[in-house]
Amino acid sequence: MLVLLLLMPVISSAVVGGKTLTDGSFRQTVALTYKALPNQSQGEVYCSGTLIGPRLVLTAAHCISLGAKAFKVTKEEFAQRTWIYIGDSPVEAKPMATPQFKVQRAVIYPPSDASHSDLAVLVLEQEVNLENYQIRPAPLMIAGKSLIGRELTHVGFGQTESKGPKGEKAAFSLPIRGLNGYNGLEVGEMFKPSPGACHGDSGGSAYVTDVDGKMKFVGVENAISNHPCGEAATFFVPVSENMLRWIRALNMPLFE
Repeated sequence: MLVLLLLMPVISSAVVGGKTLTDGSFRQTVALTYKALPNQSQGEVYCSGTLIGPRLVLTAAHCISLGAKAFKVTKEEFAQRTWIYIGDSPVEAKPMATPQFKVQRAVIYPPSDASHSDLAVLVLEQEVNLENYQIRPAPLMIAGKSLIGRELTHVGFGQTESKGPKGEKAAFSLPIRGLNGYNGLEVGEMFKPSPGACHGDSGGSAYVTDVDGKMKFVGVENAISNHPCGEAATFFVPVSENMLRWIRALNMPLFE
């Protein structure tokens, strides 16, 4: 599982072998930052996420649980110290960023759906104005077997090299190799050098261009195979009926 790399040594994930984004694209993909103290202007980038509604960010649950464990606080406290950064790669010294939106609370996906339970929704204290932040949201789309063979674009704020800092917004595109109940969506291959996720990308976005020519959001990055970044398969929790039912139960607007 790809986790976060904070001030304490923890395993995590980011884009290696991809392209750094500085053109304002994929603004829907955000960075999760942690502020240990409320008066801090900057937060440390620890994971990625996707804005799926004006006040909702979808990410990987292990970003919250392992972050809380690392800082010896409750998951509730850790979530409330998380702020969201929207934009290109931060101009500050990475892994620091100046985030714009505070998280109010985290809602963790029920663990009963064990195969695809690594999900959390972060509820923001205020709505994101899409026009102000130049966001053209990709609506959620259920991932089905018909996606196999089509190109998936992964966007995250992780490391772009194994020993580099997190906070670099980058993307790569690869064909989807598989979709099943254990690994979810899969791109890349074990032992074969290719673009892939690394430290800081956990919770990042999976996009595909649908048959209607529009970009759709289809999954949450949550793991790589047990091999070095850039030489591993990358896995995503796919958008499913169960996931959508769970998110809609929050009774908050979604990009659909």
